[in-house]
Amino acid sequence: MNLTTLPRSLALGLVLTLTLPATAPAEPFQVNGKPIPDKVASVNGIALDSQLLISEIKVYRLMNRQQNKTLTEKEMAEFSHQALSRLVDQELIYQQGHKKNIRIEPKLLEQRVAEVRKQFPSEQMLQTALDMQGLTMDLLKTKFEKQMVEEAIIRQEVVPNVKVSDSEVEAFYRKHRDRFRTPKQYEVYHIFIAALQPNAHGKTIDDPALRKKAERLNVLLDQDAAEKSRSLDYQLQDGADFAALAREHSEDGKSGAKGGSWGTVALSELPESLASELKKLKQNEISGPIRSPYGYHILKWTKIIPAGHVKLSEVKTDIMNSLLREKTLGAHQKMVSKMREQADIQLFY
Repeated sequence: MNLTTLPRSLALGLVLTLTLPATAPAEPFQVNGKPIPDKVASVNGIALDSQLLISEIKVYRLMNRQQNKTLTEKEMAEFSHQALSRLVDQELIYQQGHKKNIRIEPKLLEQRVAEVRKQFPSEQMLQTALDMQGLTMDLLKTKFEKQMVEEAIIRQEVVPNVKVSDSEVEAFYRKHRDRFRTPKQYEVYHIFIAALQPNAHGKTIDDPALRKKAERLNVLLDQDAAEKSRSLDYQLQDGADFAALAREHSEDGKSGAKGGSWGTVALSELPESLASELKKLKQNEISGPIRSPYGYHILKWTKIIPAGHVKLSEVKTDIMNSLLREKTLGAHQKMVSKMREQADIQLFY
């Protein structure tokens, strides 16, 4: 568990760089026109150089560009100071780990680096991603080492002291009972014939001739799927067994193997076309073919489960895990706050 890293993983940030031009200009080492000094902080006499902070800022900018978001000067300033604060906290924890003789085996560190390498088709593309973020392989290993030390500290110093009682779980369930409401659900069976969405290729094929061919093929596939579903509908009207047809012809293999059983679903979970028709059916009545974005469905429902609440026994483990995470985060923050109170910290940025 890593509680003080950025909201998105470093690996995600690396992958995002693949969507940007390889010739993108290098990011300036400044925020809002303010240069970042070579040394951004001192933690108990250990200097933190600017490289890791600059890397955090670059990843943040890349992610926001990927989302077509323009950052304000205030947002950039706030992020850069928050990032520096996290780096200071991480250094404090790293120093605490060394006091407790926590060392990361080189083999484990290499395994984490290998996980990043797997996300790139070549070493050159990985190096390009690192360069765009102001990282070297050594700096990447430093980031991972500090994260792994922090994870070890949390396992050793925090997690053993975090407990959640049954009474706390029950109190949470009672207080937030509305979260555990269940809508009315239908026990649904369907026979499914797949078809592409209309105009499925319209935005994915640039060449007009190829796009026209794809659209014609799409029409032919849709016609074939519609014909198959109509044929099945005629057989059902003549008294054919729904489950037998589902097992033989449904292209939803999972439900087809169970005689068409799609499980229990709320209307809100279904495409509008299916939800609208399902509401009109009587118990065990079979619909005609219905088009959804995925293809053609023949539906029936056998039982309605009234709206209600999920039983505590069914969500107890989930509630307990959620409370454990919340308490662990709180204990971790208290631990870091105490370290800060006892540390000699100087900020130069």
